[in-house]
Amino acid sequence: MQREKARKGTGVSSLRRLAAYVVDWYLATMVCGAPLLLVNAMRTGEQTLDTSLPPDGAGWLWGAVAIALGVLYYWLIPLVWNGQTPAKRLLRLKIVRADNGKSASAGKLLLRQAVGLLLLEGAVAFPSQLLRELLARAAGDGVADAVRIGMVAITIASVLLGVYTPGRRMLHDRISGTCEVLLPEQSAACKQNSSSKA
Repeated sequence: MQREKARKGTGVSSLRRLAAYVVDWYLATMVCGAPLLLVNAMRTGEQTLDTSLPPDGAGWLWGAVAIALGVLYYWLIPLVWNGQTPAKRLLRLKIVRADNGKSASAGKLLLRQAVGLLLLEGAVAFPSQLLRELLARAAGDGVADAVRIGMVAITIASVLLGVYTPGRRMLHDRISGTCEVLLPEQSAACKQNSSSKA
């Protein structure tokens, strides 16, 4: 059944996917921002919500740490949790291979989550914002602004793919050969198990 869903399209509503994205965005921002909050509080002696990159070499170090935490959040958690981030688990969504409905491999998840979501469609993701800040330090604001505009354009195109095409597969799904499926409710599965045991 899951394989058939993957072949025909996910059937997952755009609103459910958006809700999962918003929750994951918030959680990932907290994970990535935590070391920056701590470093900036220690550096300035003030307890403000400052997630900016510290100046000089410390910015490079802590920026890399925060970006790595973002990649780990978006890639490692779905790898360990069999295609689910915390928000996908909450909303009963799962990332699977589009061709057969089986679990996505580590490589497919890395391509989908890190390359697709954070690099190409990184218009609003916090790790992507930090990456653009580091790019601005290295190559100037003009280059970082051009990358930001490109990310916004790619994100808009991806959203349109996710809303208006059959299967509702966004760009990150298409480049990785994955899709999202809606898992059955746990209570229905529990009822089935208990009735089969009786």
